[in-house]
Amino acid sequence: MIIARLPARVARRSRLFLALLLAVGGLSPAAVLQAQDAIDFAIPRTSVQPVIDGEVDPAEWASATRVTLGIEFSPSENIPAAVQTEALIMEDGETLYVAFIAQDPDPSQIRAFYRDRDQISGTDYVGVSLDTFNDEARSFDFIVSPLGVQYDATNDDLTGNEDASWNALWDSAGQITDTGYVTEMAIPFKQLRFRSGSQLKTWGVRFVRDYPRDRRYRFSNVPQDRNVSCLVCQYSKASGLESVQPGRNLEIIPTLTAAGVRTRPNPAVDRWSDLDTDTDAGADLRWGINQDNYLNATLNPDFSQVEADSAQLEINNTFSLFFPEKRTFFLDGANYFNSPLNLVHTRNIADPDYGVKLTGRAGRHSYGVLQASDTTTSFMIPTNDASSVASLGGTGSDVSVLRYRQDVLQNSSIGTVLTHRAGGDYSNTVAGVDGRWRLGGSDVINLQLLRSQSEYPLAVQTRYGQDDRLSDETMLLEYRHNDRRWDLWAEYVDFGKDFRADMGFINRVDYTRSTIRAGHTWRYEAGSFFDRIRIALDWDNTFDQAGLELEEEFEVFLEMDGPLQSQVNGLFGGSKTYYNGFYFDEQFNQLSVSARPSSELYVRMLVRIEDIVDFANTRLGDSRRYTPSINYQWGRHLQLDLSHTHQTFDVDGGRLFTADLTELRSTWQFNVRSFVRFIVQHSDTQRDRSLYIRPVQSRSKELTTQLLYSYKLSAQTLFFLGYSDAGFQNDSLDSIETSSRTLFAKFSYAWQP
Repeated sequence: MIIARLPARVARRSRLFLALLLAVGGLSPAAVLQAQDAIDFAIPRTSVQPVIDGEVDPAEWASATRVTLGIEFSPSENIPAAVQTEALIMEDGETLYVAFIAQDPDPSQIRAFYRDRDQISGTDYVGVSLDTFNDEARSFDFIVSPLGVQYDATNDDLTGNEDASWNALWDSAGQITDTGYVTEMAIPFKQLRFRSGSQLKTWGVRFVRDYPRDRRYRFSNVPQDRNVSCLVCQYSKASGLESVQPGRNLEIIPTLTAAGVRTRPNPAVDRWSDLDTDTDAGADLRWGINQDNYLNATLNPDFSQVEADSAQLEINNTFSLFFPEKRTFFLDGANYFNSPLNLVHTRNIADPDYGVKLTGRAGRHSYGVLQASDTTTSFMIPTNDASSVASLGGTGSDVSVLRYRQDVLQNSSIGTVLTHRAGGDYSNTVAGVDGRWRLGGSDVINLQLLRSQSEYPLAVQTRYGQDDRLSDETMLLEYRHNDRRWDLWAEYVDFGKDFRADMGFINRVDYTRSTIRAGHTWRYEAGSFFDRIRIALDWDNTFDQAGLELEEEFEVFLEMDGPLQSQVNGLFGGSKTYYNGFYFDEQFNQLSVSARPSSELYVRMLVRIEDIVDFANTRLGDSRRYTPSINYQWGRHLQLDLSHTHQTFDVDGGRLFTADLTELRSTWQFNVRSFVRFIVQHSDTQRDRSLYIRPVQSRSKELTTQLLYSYKLSAQTLFFLGYSDAGFQNDSLDSIETSSRTLFAKFSYAWQP
């Protein structure tokens, strides 16, 4: 048992926690028994395959069950819906068919635009969520806009994660009519995971409609009890799907990539290199061994990232920034590797030769296994006040990940996780156990206990001051309560000084932190100026492992939802912060205001004014940051996203720096399958060198541009063609000079034999 190896401070708290859990929760074997599901409707079998064209033909849908979405669950709480919506559902043994007839008193107000898949924010849409295992813990979500734009995701109530990066192969269509709009979906059963067998099945099903006007109104066929903190457990129950035949669930996706690159690392002295061209082929495989187990494999994969990450301002920051995963191989089944702490962040696998992943479940048991061989090896070296990234140069490494979880009692789980990475004289292993217990409808307790062991080569020891061998422990214990009025969060984390999780994203160690947050929400009736107001108080206290206080912080949160889909979010507080041998009294005030005054326009303004530590020079400074952003939809096809951040930082003696960051993304969406996008990212930082202890550049500029054409027949059958360049300016250059130029193309085809 890993608990036996934990230090006394952690082991004692763990045993106390487990005893308290059993006593307070009153858990017993009898709690495993659940009441027989009450069936709300049946999913009938049809012999007629409807044509998915956005026209609900009465003859094609004659066999379908009709369900009314008659309840508004947001912003008001379970009142009659303002407009009529009807969902139709049926299946033919291979495909689940869902249609919606959405009435609208003024169809000219329907917010519908041509967008890339998953880009439905701010638009009208309808969708269905499917709890295919009927475990009241996870669901597949399928959503479609009035113009047929698709959105799909997985929803995991046990971790609170909705993963929109998951992509299935399914068909949809929609059209706006004189009375509203209609949509149709065809979801192949082989894209889903559910219990196999010929028996009659029970699924959790929830239909939903988003109706964004002055407010974002949301309708469903089932009420939502805000005193119950789980969502999937409130779905209606549907029976049917007897002898469902999913067919051969096999996808082979060959890929072909080509790129040409020219560089000059130092434009002041370097000439452009010759064109470096590279053409490569690879293949991905996705095989549904059965409805419970899936195998993903990739050989010589193209893991290049087609589209640039959103720009982030990095100045006066000591910790590594987080960027989400976007690569297809890692996204499929990614939720099977989730745990309370982020121990599996697959962007750490930069350039693998191959990868194999097996995910699945059997009854209450779920698992994920990942094996990959990476040609490069990089990992974080964290402390309690900073983190840096170490690299082993050209040394590769093998990666292994194992995640197992068992559902227990009702809507609870226990699990274990193991990650291992090794190459040359380097290795890192993390092992641990975790649990999630739901005590009634509103209370949840999470626990995770971890131990890591690391070995570093001499180069890493010398450069980063690390011992050759490290081992340490980490613990997380949290309690959450959420009902319609009150929310409470209490957390204790204990990160050992030598704990390392090189396959995850944990950029701070050597600290313990206790946090208590309590909030109250006021909800108002339909027609009120505000829909919701929430105020919360938060206190946290952080110490290093030697007992030195690092921070004591008090915060006040303010949230308000009002007309024009407006949101006001405030954060106000202060802290006593320790850095580099000194204590500083930090004060911070942040206010964010956003609104959608029309279907075409979304605006947001964030202001943050604070007294904060100048980490480069160990003193207190006055920081002011302003971040306006605007999203404008020009007709159905053109979308413009513009954001800018302006930050000034003053210290005794003058202005330390001024930083500006601008990003423009303009997209012309020809239809739901193809678009052309132009991205510009520009940063400009000016520093007063006389106010810095160490030498710095007085002016730093960076400019990145990208032009991308995309055609997607499906999530895996696609074509990209693009051009990008990057340049910079420093004190040795008079203007921004381009340092790299890249032309690239990518093609992949999802073959289903």
